[in-house]
Amino acid sequence: MSNKVDIYQPRMLAAALSQIPRPRRFLLNTFFGNVKTHVTETVDLDIRKGKRTVAAMVHPLHNGKVVERGGFATNTVKPGYTKELIPMRPGDTVTRSFGEDYSQPLTPVQRAARLLGEDLTTLDDRLARREEVMAGQALVQGRVHVLGEGLDHVVDFGYETGKHKIVLTGGSCWDTPTGDPMRDLDTWSLNAVARCGLKPNVAIVGRDVLWSLLDNELIKERLDIRNFFVGQMGPAQSFSEEEDGVMWHGRLAPSNIDIYTYNELWFNPDTMQDEPIIPDDAVLLGSTRAGCLMQYGMIQNMFALDAMPRFPHSWVENNGAARWLQLESAPMPNLYQVDAFTVAHVLS
Repeated sequence: MSNKVDIYQPRMLAAALSQIPRPRRFLLNTFFGNVKTHVTETVDLDIRKGKRTVAAMVHPLHNGKVVERGGFATNTVKPGYTKELIPMRPGDTVTRSFGEDYSQPLTPVQRAARLLGEDLTTLDDRLARREEVMAGQALVQGRVHVLGEGLDHVVDFGYETGKHKIVLTGGSCWDTPTGDPMRDLDTWSLNAVARCGLKPNVAIVGRDVLWSLLDNELIKERLDIRNFFVGQMGPAQSFSEEEDGVMWHGRLAPSNIDIYTYNELWFNPDTMQDEPIIPDDAVLLGSTRAGCLMQYGMIQNMFALDAMPRFPHSWVENNGAARWLQLESAPMPNLYQVDAFTVAHVLS
């Protein structure tokens, strides 16, 4: 069957449907809302921890007790770097563009301007999705692997097994009859408070974890107790009108942490599969008050020579054969207050 267009038949473009998913930034907006730029290749952060010490008791006629100043540690973070470009050639401006009305065709100059805007959106979407994936790696794995052409280094934020990273086994798993999610959430919440003083207020669970919560017999029994509030698990509600894929599912006492799912995927070129940013078997506990930053390093371009989240640059080849559009960035989500976060793999 031929798909050729008969130019002698009246035609009308009813609609143009773009099915390219737009990137979501729930993790970045929730935990990395503070943005900082720096014109150095690396950035240092001083971190000082202390215990809950109390003043010493002493007789009023005795000498005072000397209090030693606490030390601090310095973390050095090196951001990644992205640089992608799209060419526009004269031939791209003479054919009908996506969604262009048959009855009101654009001129080549108008198509060129439209293509330039669409290409910039494409590059920015790819960069935004990369930033969200990096945020997911930082939060779930406690490290970001910066891997690409000419780049191969790991930024490790210091997650410790049994402290920030927990793996349940045997009958403690949430999909077993003896698993107790409510007790685990309360324990992990109290441990985070003991470490850094911040109580987790967000729990992001994988899709399989959500169903284990809904099917858990202990939760069902406790929620059925009358005149005693132990939490609620109800119909999903939207976290934000702008954050499709983020759903609120309830909260459970005594931790009273809001429970969400985040159904964002990314295409992994190594596996050639779409993969969830939050693994299906994982629970991420965190505090929106934690000291985290989205940092951007210096743009390695002579037309910039400064630090900024994005640097778009466009130029035309001397022979007029093409116009190039390039977008550069040096992003790194910095999870330097790791004690406010806990990641648990809770399914058998």
